[in-house]
Amino acid sequence: MDTKELMNDALENLVDDDIKKFKWVLWNGLIPDIEPIPRAKLEKADRTDVVDRMVEKYSDDAGKIAVQALRNIKLNHAAKNLESKLQEVQQPEPVEERNASVSVEDQPIQSDWTRPKSITQSSQEFKSTILRNNRNDVYIPKDKSQRRRLALLITNIRFKDSSGNRKGAERDHENMEWLLTALGYSVEKYTDLTGKEIDAKVKDFATRSEHGDSDSTFVVLMSHGTRIDNKDAILGVDYPKNPKDFFSVDDIFSHLNSKSCPALIDKPKVILIQACRGDQKGGVDVQSDATVHLEKDFVCFKSCLPGISAFRHPVEGSYFICYIVDVFCKRARIDDIMELFRKVALRMEKDPQFTGLKKLMPCIDRTSLPKKFYLFPGL
Repeated sequence: MDTKELMNDALENLVDDDIKKFKWVLWNGLIPDIEPIPRAKLEKADRTDVVDRMVEKYSDDAGKIAVQALRNIKLNHAAKNLESKLQEVQQPEPVEERNASVSVEDQPIQSDWTRPKSITQSSQEFKSTILRNNRNDVYIPKDKSQRRRLALLITNIRFKDSSGNRKGAERDHENMEWLLTALGYSVEKYTDLTGKEIDAKVKDFATRSEHGDSDSTFVVLMSHGTRIDNKDAILGVDYPKNPKDFFSVDDIFSHLNSKSCPALIDKPKVILIQACRGDQKGGVDVQSDATVHLEKDFVCFKSCLPGISAFRHPVEGSYFICYIVDVFCKRARIDDIMELFRKVALRMEKDPQFTGLKKLMPCIDRTSLPKKFYLFPGL
């Protein structure tokens, strides 16, 4: 049986009241990242029509969305049965795809790349298996109904000297806000700050009471960058007129460490930096009485290696951010964050547009995650 037949069977077993609830969920939207089906297309549709509309709207994701819709109306047994049957009939990937040197998910981002419509959600079965079998090796997430996740997003787009304006950075800002929201974070966002203002925002973010009810955080900084005194610096909007207008990346760690931000002790703190780290091209011809670690549970992912320039498309935004969004949307459902970053690095390494001396390789830096961090999108 194919996906449509399985969905039809699942809906045939529902009483009329449940079908009404099922259609209501579809036209009101399951979650913010899944586009609803217009009410006019569903209101008078019978069970078979509903399946047709879902396949028409969601294509290969229709089965997973049907499972989620059943869960939303508290038909957990029906959802579990459908999910199990869908897994049994999943087709193996085509031979030509299996034998390809680069899988479909590993293909370079093309000039016509657009952000995915939604992030693929984790299944409850996968989450339960990971937490059951690897409980001591993974960060345990808080229940979705009880947690309050926060993320900080700062993007410098327009500079006092307009020649420094970062064309395309608006798209980066939109894409990262969308991704973080899809992952369940409330995003505190700012644009066009000086170095001192960036420092103040990071400090203030570290004091937010919501961190006590959170299980992790993201801090994303995007601007021009350089190396000052052999350290990474994020440039403020008054630079270069004011050569002292910068924020030291090292200060993120001191503001969010165990001493300054005890609410995030033992919780993953993910730092994403989209900024140059120099001007080279990148290629060569060849809290309690208990003692805790001062700095732990960090991972910092930077858009390029030390001394190297980052690259940004003037319309679509930074390649680093595009790859992060693309990989997270497709793989966060089953991969931990270090594996997600590895996949981003692999795809950027193989991107054919970075040829000759023009190379771009992201860098995992200053990392102290002793456990695996799974995002379990949707759960």
